[in-house]
Amino acid sequence: MLDRYTITLKPDELALVLGAEVPEMYKPQYNAAPTKILPTITSNEPDKVSFFNWGLMAMWSNNRAMSPKFFNLPTDSVINKASYLKKLATHRCVIPMDGFYLWKQVAKKQQVPHYFFYPDKKVFSVAGLWEEGENGTHSFIMITKPSNEQMLEFQDDMPAVMDTASTRRWLESDDQDELQALLNQELKDELISHTVSPKIKDIDGNDSSFIKPAPASDQHGNYTLFT
Repeated sequence: MLDRYTITLKPDELALVLGAEVPEMYKPQYNAAPTKILPTITSNEPDKVSFFNWGLMAMWSNNRAMSPKFFNLPTDSVINKASYLKKLATHRCVIPMDGFYLWKQVAKKQQVPHYFFYPDKKVFSVAGLWEEGENGTHSFIMITKPSNEQMLEFQDDMPAVMDTASTRRWLESDDQDELQALLNQELKDELISHTVSPKIKDIDGNDSSFIKPAPASDQHGNYTLFT
């Protein structure tokens, strides 16, 4: 599952990169997590950054437990479930980020966090779907796909990362076959990673130190020789 990411640019920098209006409520996020209100761009308003809750509210209302199915959506579900196919036609979005965190299992009860990003620290997008709740709130779910060779040692799935051209097509296209193909495309450039502090486990934390390299330690703060 993917449950942490970053978008760290200043508002004016983000507006320039995205080519979209960035509202004043935007603040850099070093620990974006489910339930938080985060920046997205929808196919309905591609020239504006909107702020939605991460996690589909319709699913939350039926089950209060924090489950990946609330905030991560496998591509197979998008393609094979009628409810998501309908959203694919009308409720697409992208989630801008400049990095994300994955936990690597190094022992039965030990996980070490790693931060993934492009060498030039460029902003990229991850495909998503959004919905409007009964009370007028908006939420999104992030689409994942089977891991490539680089990510497979961390987990079985990875975010559906899109470059600038793919992001534009994802927001603009009405062709279902093209949209599905965009979800399954391979990364053109490889991400790099390093170990970071397990402080990212604190959902309320948001500090620039979170993305800096740190000695490998598990979720309990215990140092380990495994990375």
